Amino acid sequence: MDDSSSVTTSSDKHWLFQSGNSEYRAKKQRIAARLAQLIADHDPTPSQKQILAVVAHHLDDAERARSLVQRVRAGNAARRLLKDIPRKPPPAQLVTARELLDKLRP
Repeated sequence: MDDSSSVTTSSDKHWLFQSGNSEYRAKKQRIAARLAQLIADHDPTPSQKQILAVVAHHLDDAERARSLVQRVRAGNAARRLLKDIPRKPPPAQLVTARELLDKLRP
């Protein structure tokens, strides 16, 4: 039996599963985007990349949870995990054009 034909919806039962529901895919995309941002901001080892995936889940839960307790709990868990992963150093101060001209003049 085909799975797509086994999922049926009824107009009087809007709470039933609908085949076009993409919240699962949307959550995975949100977490993947947040993970990419975390990896770009931090300097993780391969094992810390796995921890960053967990942090991305926690941050998504902190953003999307309905309960204040769940939001705070997820945010605190993400913060505790992130404190052990080093951030990338800030970029060095670029030399200005004035400093370059001053070096050329004797």
